[in-house]
Order: sequence, then C-alpha cells, then structure tokens
Amino acid sequence: MTDFLLCAVGLKKRIALGYIVTGLVAFMIALLSYNAFTRLAEDFRRIVRFSRSSADNMAFAAQMTEMQRQALIYIYEGHNSAGEQVGTIYKRMTDNILLNRELDQIGAEAVVELALRHLELYYEAFQEVRQQRRLQERLVKSDFRVHATRAQQLIEELTRQEQADFSALGFPQQGRQDRAERMLNGARMLVSLLEIEKNAYRYFDSYDSGFIKAAEASLEETRRQLRAFAGQDKAAELKDVLSRYEATFLEAVQRTRGYLYLVNVVMAAQAYETIYQSDKLSALMLSETERIQKEAFAHISSRLRILLLSSSLLLLFVALFSYLISQSITLPLKRLTDTFKLLASGSAEAKIPPYPLPDELGDLTGAAASFKEKNIELRASKKELERSNDELEQFVYTVSHDLKSPIVTSMGFIGIIRKLAAQGKAEQALAMLEKVIKANERMSQLINDLLELSRVGRIDMDKKLVDLNQLLGDFARNQAERLKAAQFTLIIQPNLPVIFANESRTLQVFENILSNALKYVRNENEGCRLEISSYDDGQQQHICCADNGPGIPEEYREKIFGLFYRLNVNIEGTGIGLAVAKKIMKFHGGDIKAEARPGGGAVFHLTFPKTKTEAGRS
Repeated sequence: MTDFLLCAVGLKKRIALGYIVTGLVAFMIALLSYNAFTRLAEDFRRIVRFSRSSADNMAFAAQMTEMQRQALIYIYEGHNSAGEQVGTIYKRMTDNILLNRELDQIGAEAVVELALRHLELYYEAFQEVRQQRRLQERLVKSDFRVHATRAQQLIEELTRQEQADFSALGFPQQGRQDRAERMLNGARMLVSLLEIEKNAYRYFDSYDSGFIKAAEASLEETRRQLRAFAGQDKAAELKDVLSRYEATFLEAVQRTRGYLYLVNVVMAAQAYETIYQSDKLSALMLSETERIQKEAFAHISSRLRILLLSSSLLLLFVALFSYLISQSITLPLKRLTDTFKLLASGSAEAKIPPYPLPDELGDLTGAAASFKEKNIELRASKKELERSNDELEQFVYTVSHDLKSPIVTSMGFIGIIRKLAAQGKAEQALAMLEKVIKANERMSQLINDLLELSRVGRIDMDKKLVDLNQLLGDFARNQAERLKAAQFTLIIQPNLPVIFANESRTLQVFENILSNALKYVRNENEGCRLEISSYDDGQQQHICCADNGPGIPEEYREKIFGLFYRLNVNIEGTGIGLAVAKKIMKFHGGDIKAEARPGGGAVFHLTFPKTKTEAGRS
C-alpha cells in the first residue's frame, strides 16, 4: 500500500487524500449514528404511541365504569343529568376507540368490533331503560295518582252519602245498624286504598316484590268492602276506577320489572362483555408493548454493537491509512535525510533512494542526485588535483633537471669559448658556438612542448561527433611523404567508430603515437608498420594502435606516459608527446595504455566513452 501511494499519488495529494478519507470516515460514522438513532427514535415513538393507547384503553375501562355509575344514578334516583352524562360518555368512548390507529397494527380489529358492539348494545339497553322509566314515571306520578285520587273521592262521596242518609231518615234500628256498618266499611275502604298507594310507592322506592303482594291484598280488601255499597251508582264507578287503578299499578310494576331486567341482566351483561373485551384489548396492547420494548431494546443493543463495531473498524482504517500516509512521507524523508548526511560528509557512494513522482520529495531526490554528482565530480576533481599535484611535482623536478641540462651545457661551452677567444683561437671558438646554439634550441623545444602540454584542457575545449574513418584517412594522406621517406607503413582498418571528441586534440594523439612509432619501431624482416583498428564493448569505443617493433618492457609501460620520459635517450625527442596524449585522453573521459602485442611489438590502447544515446542503441 505504501509503495502504491509512493508510485501513484503525489505528496500534496497524499496529504489531501488523508484529509478526505478522514472526513469521509467521520461522515460515515455520523451517517451510521444518524441511522441508528433514527431507528431508536422510531422505536421509542412506537412505545410512546402504544403507551398512550394503553392509557386510552385504561381510560376506556374507567369510562365504562363511570357510565355504569351514571346509569345507576339515573335508574335509582331518576336524575336526567345522569342520563345525559351516559350519552356523553358513550360518544367519547366510541370516538376514542375508533381514533386509536395503533389497534389495527396488533390484530385487535375483532376485539375492538366486539367491544364496540357490546358498548352499543349497552347504550341501546340504557335508552330502552330510559324509555321504560319515563313510561313508569308517567304511570306512577300521573295515571296512578289520578286513579287513586278519583277512587278516594268516590269513597268519600259514598261515605258522605251514607252519613247523610243516616242522619236524615228515620230507619228502624236494624237499618240504622246497616248504615253505620257501611259507613265503617267506607272508612276501612279508604284506609285500604291508602294502603294500596303506600305499598305501591314503597315498591317503586325499594323494588321489593312483597309490597306488590301487600298492595294487591289491600286492593282485594277494598273490593270486598266495596260490595257493601253494591247497587249504588258511585259504587259501580268506584269499581271501574279500582280496576283501572289496578291495571295502572300492574303496568307500572311491569314497566319497572322490565327496566330492572334490562338493568340487571342486559346492561350488566353488556357492561361485563365490554369490560371483558377492554381487558382483552389491554392484554393485547400490553403484550404488543412488551414485544415492542423487547424489540426496541434488541435494536438498541444491535445498533450499538453495529455502531461500535463500524466505528472501531472505520477508526482502525483511518489509523492504518494515516499510518500508511505518514510512512509514505516519513520513510522517503528518513532515507533522504540519511542520504544527505552521507552526501554532506563528502560521500560519493551514497545510494539515492528511488522516488518516482515529480513532487516535493521528488525534488529533494533530484537534489540528492545532483549533490551526489557534485560529490563525484569533487572526488574526481580531488583525484585529478592530486594527480596534477603529482604531475606538477614531477614536472617541476623534471623541468628543473631537463631545462638545467641545456643551460649547464651552454654555460660550459660559453666558458670554453671565452678561453679560446682569450687564446686567439677563433675558429675553435666558433665551432663551440654551434653546440651552444643546439643546446639553446633543445631548451626552446622543451619550452614549446611544455606550453603545448599546458594548453590541453584549456584551449580547444569544444567537442563534436568525429568520424575516425575520415579523420584518420585525411591524416594518412597528410603523412604520406613522411611515411614514404621513413619506409613506414600505416594501415587503417575500415569501419572505425564515430566518437564525441575534440577533433584537433584527437588528431594530436594519433600524430604523437605515429611520431613515437617512427622513432622506435625497427623491423628489418617485415618492414615497419602501424595498424589502427577498433571494437565496441557496449560502453566504450576501443581504438588499438599496434606496431611490429621491439615492444615495450612491462616495467616501462606506465613510465613512458610520464613527463620527459624516454626509453632511449639517444633518440631525438623531448619525452612529452605521450604525456600530452595521456592528458588529452583524460580530458575526453577516456584513457591510453601501453600493452604487449601478441607475436611482438607494442599496442597503444585508446578508450573513448560512448554517449548515452550510443549506449542506449547498443
């Protein structure tokens, strides 16, 4: 993952990606929390709704009890306000139970329908009771009292008539006794009539059936006593009134018994069924509430577990991702820090950690690579400086020795010339003067060669692509007369490479090698020759200059490139040519070495570095 971040995402994008991922994880945790709490809120709302429904159902039962109480108040006390209150309570109960939508969700439709049906039957029975009670009250308070009053009036009239007849007429003793007896019966009949009314009202107050029997007995007693007045018009009317009085009383009793039946049987049964269905509904709602509570607690537990697990995983992911992001930044920084420490100490072998992206860390990697190149150049410069110091030391020593020799020679000959001049030997002095001139010419040649050596690397620095086939072809044509005079053969093999070099300095190397061969190569049998060939190893171009001379002993193969060094001091030369060739090859980033040629002779082995384009094609 770290390698992927290093290879695919830049530093700024990595940091931005870290913020984005952290923000996304925070959003996901918030979203999960929102979903969890939304579900929990919905569960609690359901619990609250069912709790309210349960409270409404409890209120339904309480209202049913209150409605019964108001109904009984109306039945036993006759308060019309209580009857109206029953209707109000009934309307409230039906509205509440019909508006309770939660009941449809728990399969309580049948229970609700039964409760409403029994409640409706209860209310219908109560309405019938009210109707029966109104009829009973009309019978008792109106018809019954009217008949009782009329009967009482008729009895009083019969009694007064008998009393008047008893006072006005003269009857025999027996007749007077019968009149007195009828008067007494009238008084008794009035008492019996009052007993009827008293027992009737006691019954209507207490609903004790014993008072009905007592009223009927008093009614029979009244009829029995009425027989004493048979034949009188008032007696016949009284008898008819008593019959209607009895009928009204019995109808009132029947009405009373009817609504008592409705109250004690029908209404009680419907109230019981209504309360039973209400209790059943309460049980269903309680069961559903418990189920919802268990489900809510299960949801709470599961949601909390899911939220905790999801949050933990997301936070772990953020931590891991942050770790990877930090590692993708700190590891390259640490590697670069270690590399810069090594580079700061001057190391040229410090390994530059690879970093593929062109961001800030890529810039630091590039800076480290540049730092390393500078260190390599500095080390090379240091080595070159050390070599230059060694060469300078050798140069100073050699120059001081070789330049001193012509001067000493000149001074010696000048001293001899003075002596000869003093002795008058002019011709001998002139002869000695020629040697002084040659010593000075040699010193001049040494100085010129030293100047040429100092110019290498400072003058004619431009490089270009040089075709050695053309360069050496022209060189061979220019040297033809010289080669012919020396009876020397120069062989140039075809297909020589194209090199990136300074043309004039490269030509100078081959001129110095040819001059060296002309001086030292001797082969009476085969004739003197120099053969130039090449080969390519993929990294460097190799040029081989092989002669068929006596060769170079191994112990001198490095020394001959030193300043003023000559294998044979008797052969003309300053010993600077090969030193110049060595310095030119170093300037081109290559080298020149002396090797032995198989079969005899020497080989000067030149190496030119290939350009990056040429190396890529190889």
